Amino acid sequence: MKKRILIVEDEITILQLLTMVLTKEGYEVHSCQTGRDAVTRMKEIRPHLVLLDVMLPGLDGRAVASIMEQDDELNGIPIIVTSALVESEHMFQPFPQVKAFCAKPFVLKDVVIKVKQCLGDA
Repeated sequence: MKKRILIVEDEITILQLLTMVLTKEGYEVHSCQTGRDAVTRMKEIRPHLVLLDVMLPGLDGRAVASIMEQDDELNGIPIIVTSALVESEHMFQPFPQVKAFCAKPFVLKDVVIKVKQCLGDA
């Protein structure tokens, strides 16, 4: 069974690129573009990992991580935070499910390595 990844990213080109690369690596990739949709999608597909952008329309990435932390169904799902704002990394330190941070623009090979590490595929 393929491991499921949910990418939460509002920039369509980044979303398409990550989807293509992670699908090629053998993962089942799902995506959405808003924080509100992210919570709904997580409950539908039960991902093994979430790639979560910080700056999102509606609920931002920190709000999504907070909702996940308080929800018994979602608080065990690991998160990799993606952001162009390197300073935002410290905002996610209180969340134990945040396992890695990828600063944009990122090197795709590094993202894949972090994904594999988080999923135990490294």
